[in-house]
Amino acid sequence: MFRAILQQSSGRVVLPLLGRQCLRQNVSRFEFVRFSTSTAQPQPIRILYASQTGTAKLFAYQLSEELSDHYPNREISVKGWHEINNPAELLTTGSLHVFMTSVAGVGEPPDNGKKFYSWIMNNENNPSLNGLDYCVFGLGSTAGHLPYYNVIGKNLDKRLEELGASRVLEIGLGDDGDCIEDDFDNWSANFMDLVGDAPDAEGTSIADEVSVAQGEAQGETGKPATSQEGDSPRVKCPGVALADDETRMISSKYSTLNLIPRKTDTVRHHLFKEDGSNPNSFYVKGTLKFDVISNKHAEINGGESGMNEMEVMLSEYSSNKMCNYEAGDHLVIYPVNSQCVVEALLDNLDVDRHAIISVEGQPESYPFPTGLTVYETLSHCADLGALVSPNFVRMILQRKDIDYKAEIAHPRRTLIDLLFQHQRKLSLEDLLFQIAPMKPRYYSIASSGVKQPSRIRLLYRKIKYVTSLGFQREGVCTSYLSYKGDLGNQDTRKANLAAYINRNSEFRLPKEGHVPILMIAVGCGVSPIRALLEERVALIESGRRLGSARLFLGFRTPDDEVFKAPVEEAIKIGALDDVSVTFASGDKDKRLVTDVLLDEGEYVWNHFESGGVAFVCGGARSFGAAVEDVLLKIFQLHGSLDYSDSEQYLRRLINEKKIMDELA
Repeated sequence: MFRAILQQSSGRVVLPLLGRQCLRQNVSRFEFVRFSTSTAQPQPIRILYASQTGTAKLFAYQLSEELSDHYPNREISVKGWHEINNPAELLTTGSLHVFMTSVAGVGEPPDNGKKFYSWIMNNENNPSLNGLDYCVFGLGSTAGHLPYYNVIGKNLDKRLEELGASRVLEIGLGDDGDCIEDDFDNWSANFMDLVGDAPDAEGTSIADEVSVAQGEAQGETGKPATSQEGDSPRVKCPGVALADDETRMISSKYSTLNLIPRKTDTVRHHLFKEDGSNPNSFYVKGTLKFDVISNKHAEINGGESGMNEMEVMLSEYSSNKMCNYEAGDHLVIYPVNSQCVVEALLDNLDVDRHAIISVEGQPESYPFPTGLTVYETLSHCADLGALVSPNFVRMILQRKDIDYKAEIAHPRRTLIDLLFQHQRKLSLEDLLFQIAPMKPRYYSIASSGVKQPSRIRLLYRKIKYVTSLGFQREGVCTSYLSYKGDLGNQDTRKANLAAYINRNSEFRLPKEGHVPILMIAVGCGVSPIRALLEERVALIESGRRLGSARLFLGFRTPDDEVFKAPVEEAIKIGALDDVSVTFASGDKDKRLVTDVLLDEGEYVWNHFESGGVAFVCGGARSFGAAVEDVLLKIFQLHGSLDYSDSEQYLRRLINEKKIMDELA
């Protein structure tokens, strides 16, 4: 049932989230949503983003473009939180503020949003925000660090209200663990409805103007305007365009990019300069070039889905303090798209693949670094394996009504699929302004900086599967890593990675060495566990006395088991007291880790009661949920607690950092 929360003090209507499928008559019960007391002119809209990997920035510009298309006379601006020196300047009364923010690392704000977030959350002298209208869309993931799901967006939404600002739309929560594109599509639809019901300067509904504008753009077909080859505008582009008349397609929607002829046909393996410096803003600050020292299968009979072990060297270690790391940290890697996928997409374009996207004369909204070739941009900066945004899908399919989850998300249809299956051609602008940016991937480090200060060990499993439509897929990053070869010590050449260290202060061994620890892990979750064990070994070798440690490990099959030697060494030296290893299949005594935990319930209960801490590590959120369920049973059985008290006990352990997880 459609409901709205009426804020009597302000006379505003706060609309709940309904989704794009909701009919406009759902909001017709209300005259309009008043953003301001004045109707002299439409209220300006300020879209303010903080983005770690570029998705929030992409969504911000997508919303701006949709608003500009529908309301060309309205003042609409997009800014990053980092683009203004004084955080207070981001907040101006009289405008509608749309905040978009992701979560970085483990419950941290994005790097480019830390200054504003710290100011708004921690400054006791923040001014009253009475008269400021706002709404928030958060980007997070339930697939990892569930307690911190969208925590930055939620905290900001609550804080703005505490300071007197008026929320005009319920917070939107985008879940990258499910279908964040669909979440944003539904939230933005509600936002557009909200804006569309506000009167313009003449007192007529802007929504009426939208239908007229859409009719003009779509003609009689009712299809969204596209830049298909037959009807798109073209521009003369000598030395760049592939057509005989030296013209190329451009977008009827996006600003035209300034391209210059190629200087070379060489494609770089990374975006660093020859001296190793980062010349553009695509890599985040602190991104460095790492040398691949080794890359091999972690077990003999693991097969296609087996785990692989990689070791990289901190090539800037001697001169760059940013390369120090601790057990529990992540190595965050920028992958490169598969060459065959990049070239298939390049074949769909009508420009020279080595043409350069000039540093000069580019629109402010262009989302990628300039000075790169088209080939390099598609290789390094665009995520060609990511889902296509709903609006981009509408352009390609040339229809407005789509069931995004059923048609795109669940069958994992990529941009290449859509273009080839529907025989579509795109301009370079329609492609680059709408493609998702390449997200760096987080990998738990499997070594300790105490033991190996100049090297980092990783564990990864190559992702490979078949979609519901019968297409084979490979993970962009794990596939990229699997081809990073090592030619041995006789060859001085090394493969490289662009990556940076992500500090994970929420996942650390206790500072007090006597505290007992319990480690629970499955699959690739053994990676951070190995780091913890290696650090305990190093501490004992340095003369430290440590508390007890017990390990529960689970693997798919006996062939999947890895890191047996480090575990045996830890037991031998006294860094680990006992280990239980189980296999989900392929063994006559097949069992799950949670089965063994339940059997050892009395030990687990006494462990927490004596002040011990636990580390829970695995590659799936379902594992974390399964461990929580078992712990609740143990607390009831061995602690004589009812279910409600067991939940409170578990929450207290988590809040006090007595249970730490690494489930991404």
